Amino acid sequence: MFFRKITTRKNDKEYVYIKLIENYRANGKVKQRVVANFGSIENLSPGRINDLIISLKKLYKEIATQDHKNLDGSEITPQIPGLKDLLYKTRIIQELRNVIHRQQTCQIIEALIIKSMLASEMKMPVHEFCRQTGLAEANSIQFYNALRSLGEEPTRIPLIKARLPEISQGENIHKPVYIHMVSSVFQGHSYDVDMAGSIYSAQNYRKLFTLLLACDEESNPVDFEVVEDDNLMSEKMNLLINRLTGYLTGNIVVLDGKNCLDESSAPYPVAKQAREIPKEADLSLMSQGRAVYEGKIFFHTIRSEQKDEAEIKEIKANLAKVFAGLENIRADILLGKLNKETQVRKRADAVIKANHCQDLVAYQFNEAGQTFDYRVKEEALKEKTQSVAKTTWVLPGEKLKQGQMINNVKLKTDRFDVLTDQLNIPPINMFADYHYSPEIISGHVVLEIIKKQIAVADKIPQQGGEIQIN
Repeated sequence: MFFRKITTRKNDKEYVYIKLIENYRANGKVKQRVVANFGSIENLSPGRINDLIISLKKLYKEIATQDHKNLDGSEITPQIPGLKDLLYKTRIIQELRNVIHRQQTCQIIEALIIKSMLASEMKMPVHEFCRQTGLAEANSIQFYNALRSLGEEPTRIPLIKARLPEISQGENIHKPVYIHMVSSVFQGHSYDVDMAGSIYSAQNYRKLFTLLLACDEESNPVDFEVVEDDNLMSEKMNLLINRLTGYLTGNIVVLDGKNCLDESSAPYPVAKQAREIPKEADLSLMSQGRAVYEGKIFFHTIRSEQKDEAEIKEIKANLAKVFAGLENIRADILLGKLNKETQVRKRADAVIKANHCQDLVAYQFNEAGQTFDYRVKEEALKEKTQSVAKTTWVLPGEKLKQGQMINNVKLKTDRFDVLTDQLNIPPINMFADYHYSPEIISGHVVLEIIKKQIAVADKIPQQGGEIQIN
């Protein structure tokens, strides 16, 4: 919305009016409409305009905080005990207590993890959310310091044991680890202040950075470094690799998606995206998923991507129609209108075929017991709603340890593409970069790693995984 001066002439006299205008879209075009009239400009003095600004600030604060006052926890609080059990099951809380000896800080971090899993997009300040849900009683500064400590090296490095407990067991210690260069963005908020110190005008805050994310072949995170300046890429990479070699004996392969490392001088294997693939190598890639040609190793990273949103909506709509039709069949069976398998199959097949869901829905009718059940074929649904994107990489074979081979690598790093502020205690603009420090951003990365570990332990579908049809 914006103000506009409207000038008119009447009886050879010019009149100037002030109107509040907003843009809106209709029929694919951007149009404008008047939201409010402020009358003649002659009636607006600097004092009246200042009064208007003060009133708008008060109104803004009321609207911005009204969502914070009444949290409906009916859907959230019942899930908290189960998540607490998972935190203990995955040894996360035990490891936290081994590293952080202050009980209140551990309790706050536990609350942060649960809040991040249950209400990551909620804009309520974290201390208000946790107080209303009974997760923790602490002020905003205590929450800030707890998240900061989670992102500091003395805390996050020992947590590797909890993030990947099998890392030193069996053959996993010898398997390769891949370092991905994830182009990430951290999103938060900040405020302007006026000369009197009053807060107003919330603004979006964005910080771009590269996340060096070390994962196994299944894309389970092991360790990471945050790089805010690309000039520090090599330094941060060496720091991460030196740390990884302290508890791994397998290859550590860097996937240089930014093409910023010199593979000839780097002391570790560096894979580059293959611009040209020799025919012989391409044939092996298609048949075996990897290839060795002239001393070079070719392999794929495989990413599952959601198809176009319109396609997914159409599939969901078709499934909803099928469910409705099959429920009608179930009702007719209960009422005794249908009792023969041939009748049931004829109607069910017709409903499924009419909505193009032959490969997505399975049903079963028990003629003796007169029971009818149906289900979605999850794997088939996954194939329908996702496409597979492959990227071919090449690296010098001599850099690998003898006897070790590179396989295709699953790429599931999309949860780290955008990190959203989980504290929701925005600073004023001039302190935004200090507030959203590298330690705070690292703390958010640790939260995402812990969330993934909990999800894997509980077999929760991941981002980029199965589509849930509700």
